[in-house]
Amino acid sequence: MKSGDRVRMATFNGTKHANGQVINSENYWKLIGCTGTVEQDPNESTIYSSFSKDPRVLVRFDRELKCYNLIAHNSIKNSLWILVSDLEIA
Repeated sequence: MKSGDRVRMATFNGTKHANGQVINSENYWKLIGCTGTVEQDPNESTIYSSFSKDPRVLVRFDRELKCYNLIAHNSIKNSLWILVSDLEIA
């Protein structure tokens, strides 16, 4: 995977559905099927996060995350750190 790749979210944290109750603003399973672009975070030396033992990339989603009432506080607007295993090339 590289910066600029178009991706689609296939799962979130390895599952298609939340296990149990989830706060609406943290229900990232709503993004399954959504597309976006892999971005290089200016605070990271590679496209992969330095804070996760599992490979994660920053995905800037095509649709505004606020449309889903989701929380996102990353350096690139409308982006989330997503496990590579949750993504497929779009």
